[in-house]
Amino acid sequence: TAIAYVGIDGGIFKKYGLQVEEVFIRDALSAGVYSLIGVDFLIGFGNPIALLQPMTAGADIVSLGTHVSQVPYHMGVSSDISEIKDLKGKKIGVSGIGGRSDLLARVILRRAGLDPLKDVEMVPVGLSPNRVAALSKNIIQGAPLTPEIADRAKQLGLKVLDVKEVPLITAMLMTTRSFIKKDEETVRRFMKGYLAAIHFYLTRRNESIAIIRKYFSGREPETLEGMYEAFAAQLKPLPAPDREAAQALIDAASVVNPKSKDIRPPDLFEPRFLEELRDSGFLDELYAEKISL
Repeated sequence: TAIAYVGIDGGIFKKYGLQVEEVFIRDALSAGVYSLIGVDFLIGFGNPIALLQPMTAGADIVSLGTHVSQVPYHMGVSSDISEIKDLKGKKIGVSGIGGRSDLLARVILRRAGLDPLKDVEMVPVGLSPNRVAALSKNIIQGAPLTPEIADRAKQLGLKVLDVKEVPLITAMLMTTRSFIKKDEETVRRFMKGYLAAIHFYLTRRNESIAIIRKYFSGREPETLEGMYEAFAAQLKPLPAPDREAAQALIDAASVVNPKSKDIRPPDLFEPRFLEELRDSGFLDELYAEKISL
């Protein structure tokens, strides 16, 4: 996540006395979470579905915050579709069952009054370019698209429906309750760095883009700027969970794992560190520029 990038490369975590190492895990949906449980890592950012899966089995895992609870998305559709509810009986293309685009599609469909289990067929077709290609060949009749990909689809002559921002958590900061109990002060310092990294991203545009560029080499400057603006628009100074977004996540996850529906939104989070930083005035001082970065 870009917040981790600026937090590490911008020296923000180091300011709070932490030596944070970046480790990418792409092998499996839940690999990062099981690394936390196995104490390979202490704190990490990850796919929220990866949090819910082991939680249903009683795993010692919890989220400390989520900096994105509203996601701007569009729905690419075939030419005969006028509104989302017209997708009933159609095929919806997603990257993979349980992935981000699948979760988003299910939330969008539910908000339009459709049952993703009964009213449509979810078809794994791959990443955004694959979904656009499948739409153009009418292999699928609907696909969730990011604003950037939606613009490209329009340029290709495809029909795109605007969608109200989707309430869904797509990234979480995770740890274990046992680590919180063992080293509460480290968690507290990390949370200060986390909030300061969000502030850095929101207030230091050029420096943030320069950091992002290192992780997305080969991207055009305009593309990087678009990525920055899109992500900045989703951020909030206090990365506290949104209850509606958390419930939408649980509802979507229950399709993959029915046991997920027994989880309540408060079960996902340990809010006290964010509450402490808010109530102590740390956040106000940060945005009043009384705390140097």
